Amino acid sequence: MYYLVVKNLGVERCVDRNEEDIYQDGMCFDCRLDLHCPGTQIVREIEITCNELPDERIRARVLRE
Repeated sequence: MYYLVVKNLGVERCVDRNEEDIYQDGMCFDCRLDLHCPGTQIVREIEITCNELPDERIRARVLRE
C-alpha cells in the first residue's frame, strides 16, 4: 500500500492511499483528509495541488508499507 502525506503547520496528515504507486507531480487531492497511515518507507517527494488552494503547490511525500 502507498500513502500520500502532506505537512501543514507542523502536522503530518495522510490525504490519500492506494494499492499502486499512482502519485505524480501536479495531481490534486483533498488535503483536509486525515487517513490512517502505517507507511514508513519514503518512496519520493512530489508537489501536489490541494482542492482548497488550487493555485498553490504543496510538497508531499509518498510512503509505503
